[in-house]
Amino acid sequence: MALVTGSPAVFEPSLAFENIDGELIRVELLHELFERQADAQPQQIGVVCGENSLTYDQLDRAANRLARRLQALGVGPGTLVGMLLPRSANVYIALLAILKSGAAYVPIDPDYPPERVSDILVDSQACALVTVSEMPQRHAAFAGHVVRLDADANSLTGENDARLPVADRAAHWRSLCYVIYTSGSTGRPKGVEIEHRSACHLVRAEGRLFQVKPEDRVFQGFSIAFDASVEEVWLAFFAGATLVVGTAEMIRSGPALAGMLRQRASRCSPACRRCWQ
Repeated sequence: MALVTGSPAVFEPSLAFENIDGELIRVELLHELFERQADAQPQQIGVVCGENSLTYDQLDRAANRLARRLQALGVGPGTLVGMLLPRSANVYIALLAILKSGAAYVPIDPDYPPERVSDILVDSQACALVTVSEMPQRHAAFAGHVVRLDADANSLTGENDARLPVADRAAHWRSLCYVIYTSGSTGRPKGVEIEHRSACHLVRAEGRLFQVKPEDRVFQGFSIAFDASVEEVWLAFFAGATLVVGTAEMIRSGPALAGMLRQRASRCSPACRRCWQ
């Protein structure tokens, strides 16, 4: 469950099922939820990670540059792109960029052993990988295109930061949005494919449940390779709120996490009150 700090909300589960056709199911793409907020409030802080922060506009422009680079490498509708990144703002730039290119993202936890990373990349048939220079040993056998956000930073800044024309995106609401692999506890890990329409429905329903507002902060604590992270990330972007990325210190703080979050905002949504008790 997403941990929301800021304005209080009233938890009304029944709200998620009212007017479902007109309110929650729409012909839209997941990253378009973010883009609406980037247009509406470009200077709103979108992501905070440690001492670093990026506005919605900065996230949008960085993602547009990376999306253009990916498309130049042949990435587009019907393709999958792996993500192997440490916790940082780059994770969210990569998520957005892959979706903007028309592809689906395959998040891989950087703590996975190299064998598991290799298995996921092979099984998913990813055509490209977005990563950083410090992780070459984890994807040494990957034969596809590799974009290293740190090593390629200078060349990426030269890319056009405007959004790709709609005609160049070509994805539609029944296109794949992401593929997340199971733990493999009952056998070989399996990739679970999720379409844009399903992800958008989830985000809209939870937006109504939690009533997150732009002044709120949503804590992002789960691994990006775990499906619960979808709720955290896209709930914040849907509402135009600030996503607070859990640092290693915060993730491992246990009972002290509530106090650390109180230092960053005033109060927690009653929907998440059990996280604070």
